[in-house]
Amino acid sequence: MATLRDEKTGDKIFLRSLHAFGRNPAKADTVLANHDASQLHASIRWNGDAWELIDHSSNGTLLNGRRIANNVKLELAAGQTLQFAPGAQTQWTVLDLDPPCAMLVSMQAGTPDICLGHFHLLPNEAEPSASVSLAPEGLWLYETDSARQVLKEGDRVQVGSDIWKFTGSPEIEATVDMHHLHQRRHDDVLFQFKVSLNEEHISLSISDPAGEIDLGERTHHYGLLTLARRRLADAGRGLDQSSQGWIDIGQLSSMLGLEQNHLNMQIFRARSQVAKALPSVPNGSDIVERRRGEVRFGAFRFQIHRGTKVEGCFSPSELYV
Repeated sequence: MATLRDEKTGDKIFLRSLHAFGRNPAKADTVLANHDASQLHASIRWNGDAWELIDHSSNGTLLNGRRIANNVKLELAAGQTLQFAPGAQTQWTVLDLDPPCAMLVSMQAGTPDICLGHFHLLPNEAEPSASVSLAPEGLWLYETDSARQVLKEGDRVQVGSDIWKFTGSPEIEATVDMHHLHQRRHDDVLFQFKVSLNEEHISLSISDPAGEIDLGERTHHYGLLTLARRRLADAGRGLDQSSQGWIDIGQLSSMLGLEQNHLNMQIFRARSQVAKALPSVPNGSDIVERRRGEVRFGAFRFQIHRGTKVEGCFSPSELYV
């Protein structure tokens, strides 16, 4: 996301895909304090390839100290300076011009800002306890082991001692993401577990019409396998889809011999691994679904191979062997 720095205070602002500057708080993303600034003074917008500056004011906007023409688009470059009206005490420097993205902006020194991808673990990949992900509807979801909420512009996200402010995805990004996300469906994807006879080795791969993605062996694959087996057994008993596979998180923790905090970290890692492997599948991170105090394997097809034999196969719409 493009960044400007206020040379008077050192503060930084991150540009939305259409970012307005002016005195009117109802119209401006960044409010100007100088009296010679217009209600809607200038705007910077992303055109898909570059950031453009447009002056809308009567007193003018200065680029590198020179007034620019009114209502004429000018492409910005890093290192340029901006001044909104001649009497402005603040000069802004263009630090970078990265494409727009949704962000978690750090509220404290020492914690980095985060440009959000489709799925992001918080506070870090090593010890995740929360996540932020993009849903197919274009909404950003913040999830912990016990709750899920839709993030709105300006919402604060706190994980431990780290605090961020959410700045929402620009309209252009949401449009691109929606098109990309709907290119593939859950029905196209098949998860394949390969389990050794002693169950000490569990590998996982994902197949779709484009080919196969080998996710290798991971510690959290055993948890996924346990959830898959529970869903397979419930489907075989004739339970309806809404009831299949659910297991109490405490019971699962005992079955796996893990502390519940460690289990929750494994669930976040599993969801992150699948989301990164399937960036164009809606809600790919829902390989593990949650509801109050319970989890289950998500609505994906899977096969379990134990040794040289097929242990079982599952489809959300039907059970087959």
